[in-house]
Amino acid sequence: MNYQSPTASKVAEMLSMVLGVEATAKEGSAPDAAGLDHVAIFLNREDELVASCSCNLSTAAALGCALSMIPPGGAEVMVEDGALSDTASENFYEMMNICSSLLMNDKSAHLRLVEVVVDAGRRMLTDGNAEVAFDVELGKYGKGSLVFNHT
Repeated sequence: MNYQSPTASKVAEMLSMVLGVEATAKEGSAPDAAGLDHVAIFLNREDELVASCSCNLSTAAALGCALSMIPPGGAEVMVEDGALSDTASENFYEMMNICSSLLMNDKSAHLRLVEVVVDAGRRMLTDGNAEVAFDVELGKYGKGSLVFNHT
């Protein structure tokens, strides 16, 4: 593998530090792939797809709202409406950018976030690549899942 798989402790530590909430993470199994429709796309220096991080709308809303302390009710409304607000979308992009650090170490090649799309089909699913899923709890923002795929 070219990149490291995140660990539950690193995911929880990063979420707690960045979001300012008591976050937990434990390895789990990936939820239904069709629901993982918020996908962060990471490329290497050669512009090759090398990783993705996926979640469903409710997890994206929770992460996007928690970053700028939008009340949890705001995330619930976004789920009911079926889309993130502009602010939550920008915040979710920033969270995915921060998540890129979970995939790299001093021996891995550089990768960068290039876009976040609402398209479950863009998730990196290639034979031989690693996948690790985490069940996360984000304090008052609720529970969700993050799924990392990488080379």
